Amino acid sequence: MAALSGAGWLLSRLGLAALILLAVALALALAALLIPFCVEVSWEGEAGDPDAPGRLTVRAGALGLTLPVFAYPKPAPPPAGQPPAKPGLCGRLRAWLKAKWAAWRDKRRQKRAAKAAARRPKAAPAKPREKAKFTLDTLRSILRGAGRLTRAVFGALRVTRIRLFWPVTGPEPAEAARAYGRANAWLYPTLGALSHVVYLDFEELRLVPCIDPDAPVPAARVSFRVSARALFIVIAAVRVLIQFYREKVLDVFL
Repeated sequence: MAALSGAGWLLSRLGLAALILLAVALALALAALLIPFCVEVSWEGEAGDPDAPGRLTVRAGALGLTLPVFAYPKPAPPPAGQPPAKPGLCGRLRAWLKAKWAAWRDKRRQKRAAKAAARRPKAAPAKPREKAKFTLDTLRSILRGAGRLTRAVFGALRVTRIRLFWPVTGPEPAEAARAYGRANAWLYPTLGALSHVVYLDFEELRLVPCIDPDAPVPAARVSFRVSARALFIVIAAVRVLIQFYREKVLDVFL
């Protein structure tokens, strides 16, 4: 009896631990769907040289905390005489995760190879199933699902903290004035059309005419943040898949 009671207590504790782990995994998955992820893009030109490529920086993260993921041009390497700089905390963590991932992947490949070697030879493959025909109804269903998913993606996107400062130059004052007028005529209608598709929030929007050819040209700069919640996109994708399953669209590709 004591052994049975001890085994029952152990099983109950293991079940409780499994339920706790499952609840934590579900909470993390729900948080990943609800927390808005963001990407910050910033570009800054060089003062006095409007044709220079400038500096591009891309940062990504969530909850307002972002980390640099891309930069162009890349920072110059240290001189040959100096020792290389030690990686920071993020660099060491990235290297550790990369090594762990490579070791886990190699171990998994070895297990799969061992299972495949121990597996019995398979029987002769059955006759392949005939695929469904691609019809106009199938094409219409695909276009309808793609449109619904596209609307969900653009509806979930939020482009905020938009800052645009752009000097408009020209070889002559008259040419600079005409270029400034063309830029205004092109920019504002385009932004008005985009605002009907994607949410836009501006902090700065300035086109500066540089009429004096002898005056120094200020540096142009553009920056914005793109954020989205994955929950709405996932819901739309599930609805599209259910629609494809009901209308037997997936049979064309499977």
